[in-house]
Amino acid sequence: MNQNNKVYVIVITGGIASGKTEVSKYLRELGYTVLDSDQIVHNGYKKDTELYKSLVSIFSQDILDESQNIDRQRLGKIVLSDDEKLSKLNRIVHKYVIDELISGVDNCTDRLVFLDIPLIFEQKDVLDSMNLRYDEIWLVYVSEETQKKRLMQRAIAENKNVEQTLSIIKKQMPIEEKRRLADRVVNNEGTIEDLRKEIAEILTLIEN
Repeated sequence: MNQNNKVYVIVITGGIASGKTEVSKYLRELGYTVLDSDQIVHNGYKKDTELYKSLVSIFSQDILDESQNIDRQRLGKIVLSDDEKLSKLNRIVHKYVIDELISGVDNCTDRLVFLDIPLIFEQKDVLDSMNLRYDEIWLVYVSEETQKKRLMQRAIAENKNVEQTLSIIKKQMPIEEKRRLADRVVNNEGTIEDLRKEIAEILTLIEN
């Protein structure tokens, strides 16, 4: 770990159904700060945030429901039929998320901070161009076969269309390619206990 005063920044990523959420949960239980990009987006859509104001300003009040909250379905219909508007939405949301992550890192007083970014490899050029600083990337890894099996089980449990759910895997960078790009690979083929033991061992190496 760096011995200077800068917080050491670790990005956690993984394919869908790889167990990234479980890793973030355990890190929080251990007392570490985990900044979740998906949660930042979720909170950003709430009324009167900077993201909310930007989206209403650009896409008009047509995206709001009766309670003046952003209706994601209405917004989706507007942008999915117009590539330029979709691109504009993505730029606005990405900038908001990166600004919030940078602010979170800058204001963190811990030695270690974790950033939960599901698609960092798919979006790496954009994130780097916006000066998001990080020291290493952890990939929570399972084989594609395990990924499909767990995703199928999740879809059935949540009463979702299995084929549509499985198609998400094809839209992401292959897990084996991510494995080659990651600084550390956290294997999640075993039990939750196995996963937690591996994380604890990695943290011992980093902290010392």
